[in-house]
Amino acid sequence: MNAIVKNAAVSVAITAFNGPEPTPNPDLSDPKAIVAKIEGLMTQMRAENDAALKGKANSETVDNMNTEITALKAALETAQKAAQRALIGGPGGGDGAELAQNAARFMTLARGKRVAVGDAADIEAYQEYRGAFDTLVRREGNVDNLAPEIRNALSVGSDPKGGYFVPTEVSTEMVQRIFDTSPMRQISSVTTIGTSAWTAPYKTSKGTSGGWVGERSARPATDTPTVGTQRIEVHEQYAYPEITQDMLDDASLDIEGWLVQETQDEMGRVENTAFVGGDGVMKPKGFLAYKDTAVTTTDKAGRAWGKLQYIPMGDAGAFPSLTNGAANANCLIDTIAALHPNYRAGARWTMNRTVEAEIRKLKDAEGRYLIGMSQIEGALQFDIHGFPITNLEDMPDLGADSFSIAFGNFQQGYKIIDRSGFRLIRDNLTNKPYVGFYIAKRTGGDVRNFDAIKLVKASAS
Repeated sequence: MNAIVKNAAVSVAITAFNGPEPTPNPDLSDPKAIVAKIEGLMTQMRAENDAALKGKANSETVDNMNTEITALKAALETAQKAAQRALIGGPGGGDGAELAQNAARFMTLARGKRVAVGDAADIEAYQEYRGAFDTLVRREGNVDNLAPEIRNALSVGSDPKGGYFVPTEVSTEMVQRIFDTSPMRQISSVTTIGTSAWTAPYKTSKGTSGGWVGERSARPATDTPTVGTQRIEVHEQYAYPEITQDMLDDASLDIEGWLVQETQDEMGRVENTAFVGGDGVMKPKGFLAYKDTAVTTTDKAGRAWGKLQYIPMGDAGAFPSLTNGAANANCLIDTIAALHPNYRAGARWTMNRTVEAEIRKLKDAEGRYLIGMSQIEGALQFDIHGFPITNLEDMPDLGADSFSIAFGNFQQGYKIIDRSGFRLIRDNLTNKPYVGFYIAKRTGGDVRNFDAIKLVKASAS
């Protein structure tokens, strides 16, 4: 969806309700204007919602305002990312020190072993490879049709499994763009490795204390904690953008920038879906993959490793109602209490935008709205009981037996593993007159700490 279509969609949402006279539509490229609009709408929506709960207003007006706030939040995220990218800039060679760092990272990847930063021969080889890589992307035909000096330069980054490694600056920019479109990357722990899997130990049981003893008391042996090993393998994800040869031949085309953009668009959504709900078969294993084995057993009661704890919501696809018409959302307080205090610093809620919109209308028993707003360094943040909300669109809507809400410290709870480097294969034969670029990267993910993430489950009926 391009910017014009997005702006049109948000404008329709802004004028959709029949409530109080709306404030002027904001400039959707200006984050400050969008924030001001959202803040004003939240005030209006709460006033209308209070009236609706008393039977003095139409709840449809509240829903329309809520839809508008959701659309504006999406527009705000787009505007903020655009502003950030403008500051970052695109791929480039950088100064001498940066070039040396880029060359060392690339040569380490290409050779499979760490190389020294600043080696003159490596820097020269990398510079030649960058020029040859651009020629490989643009030139019609396969590598055998290229000049000998180009083929020799490309051999530096030739992958034994096929294809060529993408130059460091372009690869870094691809990662950054995918990071921007994958909220799980923003909230989880991410580690880059040079092998096919990451392994680390974990405790499968706790040790015990022998208790207090006197000076001459016997001190028998106590139970020793047992340790297991977790292995997170990386799996190949890919993008396959296509472009005509005529466009490649156009010298004005920023081919590296185009590759970065296309890779972001195709890879970001796919990997985020896997980090949330992937089954671990030829893809990362998402935290919601553990929902079917989740239990109510608490951390203190000694829940087995490999199982997440869930907190019952109370109703099927909705929060129970209080006698004053408000919703009983005590399950959210119970969820916060279930998370060990060591994990609460840095904890957050995750849910999709539809679920957040539902909670936006909820009040506690004292009549206070559950969702609050704050600005941190100019960025608007929505929170529940002081903990920020991250929208993961791959989480389900509220429904019977749904796990639509999660809460936890994902930095400690979920681990993303990247195999360093992107690999590119140029294909000018499959779909003429288009040239396809098979861009592959290997990524894995899994829950690392099963105490650090809690799920909220709706009842079956």
